[in-house]
Amino acid sequence: MTNPERTATMGSDSVRKLFPQLLRNGYVPIPNYDKVCKLPGWPSILVDEDQCRKWARQLRWTAIGLRVEQPLLVMDFDLPDPAVMDAIRAIAPAAVLGGLERIGNPPKTAFFLRMNEADDPFREMHTRRYHFEGRPKPAFQVQAFGGGHGAQVGAFGPHSHDDHGNVLLTYQWIGPSPADVPIDQLPEMTRAEVNEFLSAVDVRLAAYSGLVVDTESKSGEVYYEQHYWLDDSMVFKDAEGFEYTLDELREEAKARTKLKQDFRITGSFTNDPHSTGSARCRVRWSESKGLAITDYKNQVTSRELRIPDDPELDKLFAEIFTPKRAV
Repeated sequence: MTNPERTATMGSDSVRKLFPQLLRNGYVPIPNYDKVCKLPGWPSILVDEDQCRKWARQLRWTAIGLRVEQPLLVMDFDLPDPAVMDAIRAIAPAAVLGGLERIGNPPKTAFFLRMNEADDPFREMHTRRYHFEGRPKPAFQVQAFGGGHGAQVGAFGPHSHDDHGNVLLTYQWIGPSPADVPIDQLPEMTRAEVNEFLSAVDVRLAAYSGLVVDTESKSGEVYYEQHYWLDDSMVFKDAEGFEYTLDELREEAKARTKLKQDFRITGSFTNDPHSTGSARCRVRWSESKGLAITDYKNQVTSRELRIPDDPELDKLFAEIFTPKRAV
């Protein structure tokens, strides 16, 4: 898998066989057609060993995408000009250039890294969009995807087909791929470092001769809502129906974090009437921020209710940070 030419010529059988290996390496593979996943509910579908084995046996899946979930971080250099690409590579930090590099539609490229686990996931950060003066297309932008809801990136197999079903482009890896390198071995960046790099890219693109900014575009981050409302009255369930108290959930999250194991529960604790029992919520623990439950359907991270030191502020604090439960 370390030879990019081999990756470029892999048949569909070889691609499908990567599903279990990618999962074992800590990634979340999903079946794609070209760079798009057409499975209903793909952002929250449970991806486990059984599911990966099924996909590996099904002939219709000729391409694989990776669902971007923490700690995976993807830096997408959507820069369709070699000279502009070189200019941005020249200012990229070592962590970015040391990531796994995947090419879809050259010279565009993407780097796969790991986000610091103390940081909360974000769906996307990006620069403003730019284009050459007098030519509104193509656009130039750098984006970062950091584990938020609804993001996936093509990884293996065909990138695109023509109208007759012939493969136009195939994903290639420059060196090793996620099938070779476990996710915990990727270079790490913090949210602050990502933001700093994107700011530097924005400055460089704005100064690049001939490029002008799209006045309707904005730079910045799409944030997850933070809800501080988890308390001892709640009951939490996993996909098998096993129930946890808040204390039990916290201890289980600590143990799973230590073992570097994924831990998920359903959305039943939100009283969401549309919770189907799928394990759509990822449970994490960090020493700095404690327990966090990220609901990829509703783009909300839930944390334990904070109790102010001043009892008089307790009610006000709860009103500010406690969301209304679904009914």
